[in-house]
Amino acid sequence: MTCMRCLPVLGALGVVWAQIGAAARARASELAMQQAKAAAAIDWGGVLWAIIWIETIAILLLSARLIQLVVRYTGYDPFASWDRDRANMRLWMAVGAVGIALAIWGAFKYAPFTLPESASLHGRDIDSLRSFTLSFTFPAFVLVHALLFYMIWRYYNGKSQRAAYELTHHGLERGALIAISIPVFIIAAWGIYVWSKPVHGQAPSEGQRSLEIEVVAEQFQWRARYPGADGKLGRYHYTLIGGENVLGLDFTDPKAQDDILPTLKEIHLPVGALVTIHVRSKDVLHSLFLPHFRTHIYAVPGQKNQVMFVPTITTKEMRRKLGDPEFDYELACNQLCGGAHYNMRMKVVVETWEEYQQWLSQQKPAYTPPAAVTSLKPNLNL
Repeated sequence: MTCMRCLPVLGALGVVWAQIGAAARARASELAMQQAKAAAAIDWGGVLWAIIWIETIAILLLSARLIQLVVRYTGYDPFASWDRDRANMRLWMAVGAVGIALAIWGAFKYAPFTLPESASLHGRDIDSLRSFTLSFTFPAFVLVHALLFYMIWRYYNGKSQRAAYELTHHGLERGALIAISIPVFIIAAWGIYVWSKPVHGQAPSEGQRSLEIEVVAEQFQWRARYPGADGKLGRYHYTLIGGENVLGLDFTDPKAQDDILPTLKEIHLPVGALVTIHVRSKDVLHSLFLPHFRTHIYAVPGQKNQVMFVPTITTKEMRRKLGDPEFDYELACNQLCGGAHYNMRMKVVVETWEEYQQWLSQQKPAYTPPAAVTSLKPNLNL
């Protein structure tokens, strides 16, 4: 009798279960239909263009084959009367003229897209070196290619059957060697002098303020560390990295206890001060790149590098010059360091010394001293 009483309940549960199963199958069928429709969507425009390109290539190949068959079976060669040397010469002259014209046009067309105005002291020297190099190499590029194509025209087996040949010409060789060596030597010596400045070729002048900071790279962000009241950066070691000590600072060093790690991911630099940036990496190879300051240095794991420069234009001044109130200097990584490499960007703010000091005073040291432990004196009356 007890089983008989349970049968209606079991029947009701069976009906409900069947309804749930039917609803689930209907929903699964609906999702399958949607996926099938999405999979069946075809980019007919792309297919049409692919067909057009295939037909064009097939027509060109068939035309070339047809010309070969006509020449083979009829003996008629429509190109037999051509002066092939002359035709090749004219084609090469056309290629040369178009190439030189495009090079000259591109130099003027894309001139506004070159490096922005330098905002560092040594960057002006780098720009001067670049302008000098281009003023020498670009005319040489045009002249050399013009002479190459002139030789094609002069000795295409038309006016002159053969070029004059000399076994050696010491005067010409010495002259060419001297003419080429002088500008190359100037560029090399000037380049060594200019490019050494950001690394070790600068020292603070009399009365000039100086600042040393550290920038640490990791996947995928930059972190900046500033010295505290003592003006010096403390020690660090990679074995101390962990928890809240993200840079591995050695807090047993008094110099490290007042170091500042700003929470906001941006760098503040005082204008006119000699800034030295110590660079290191926590994981893989990165590259510190400050394009407006013409500054670049690699961040190598296990190695500390440094670069120095003097900012000459504040962010506010550059915004006025460019007419762009949203402009900001940028620190970027130009070394492909992983899948999220695009996140390796950091805002750089150049400001007056007073503004920099005001910003720095609002930052807190990375080290928090442990709370003092109050010693309890024993109660001798107990």
